[in-house]
Amino acid sequence: MKKTTLSLALAITMILSVPAVVLHPSSTVVAADASGTTASISDILKNQQQDGGWKKDYAVTSGEWAKSTIDNKATYSEIRRLASEYKKTKDSKYSAAAVKGIHFLINMQYSNGGWPQVYQSSGYHKHITYNDDAMINVMILLDEVANKKGDFSFVDSSLASKSKQAVDKGVGCILNTQVVVNGKLTAWGQQHDSSTLKPAGARVYEVPSLSASESTTIVKFLKTRTANTKITASIKAAEDWFKAVQITGIKVVKENGDVVVVKDSSAKTPIWARLYEIGTNKPIFVGRDGVVKYNLSEIEKERRTGYAWYGSWPANVLK
Repeated sequence: MKKTTLSLALAITMILSVPAVVLHPSSTVVAADASGTTASISDILKNQQQDGGWKKDYAVTSGEWAKSTIDNKATYSEIRRLASEYKKTKDSKYSAAAVKGIHFLINMQYSNGGWPQVYQSSGYHKHITYNDDAMINVMILLDEVANKKGDFSFVDSSLASKSKQAVDKGVGCILNTQVVVNGKLTAWGQQHDSSTLKPAGARVYEVPSLSASESTTIVKFLKTRTANTKITASIKAAEDWFKAVQITGIKVVKENGDVVVVKDSSAKTPIWARLYEIGTNKPIFVGRDGVVKYNLSEIEKERRTGYAWYGSWPANVLK
């Protein structure tokens, strides 16, 4: 496998428009992006924290979300925008802030190669976070820095080298967190415990499980790495798992402000559940009571309509 550069677009879960009646399985409910995706460059500069990162919401002043984070595109978006601004203006205040942000991402990384959702945090924010492609998007950025690609041609060789080391450690973490069931590699959870490396829960409706969505983006990134025995085995195992858990014969329909699953023998194109039970590979659905259900209809309407429970995520990697 040749090493190629993964564009940022590949790392972001595909979001397609939703028809009036039938929901395309890739449709998803997206949380608000971090402030840095739309803030002015001057506000980005003003809101860079002492550690070099950024908050998700610039207006928050206390609690966990007042800490630097990679959730909802925070920090890596600011770094990208600053690097772009430096390329346009050659004003060193932008490159200096971007470099400080890159150093933050490197410092944020655990010794095992993973990244938490929130820096120096508690609870589930400490977990290695693949959820919403947070860790992979950080690795994509650092890979560009390592290779001085695009807007990062200005970085020095020392920072490029440190970024490469961080990416290599991240790949090691990915390989070490791939879940083994009955001696067989499968896929990844949305988040993994930073000590045990096992899948871990986050929000009450995000229980320890295997995720078709986040695992897809992980596989896409692994396919950009120089092939070796472990990477090749990891990709094949994940693709085999995608094939084993794909679902046909149903369609996901929006009606009367609700989302329902309807049997449809003509539905030949496979879709996937967002979450699968570890060991059984059964699709699972969880409401705000935290109780695992095996049918979407069994959880409350607010969660049925407020989360991407089905999608076509792996279709691209299986082509």
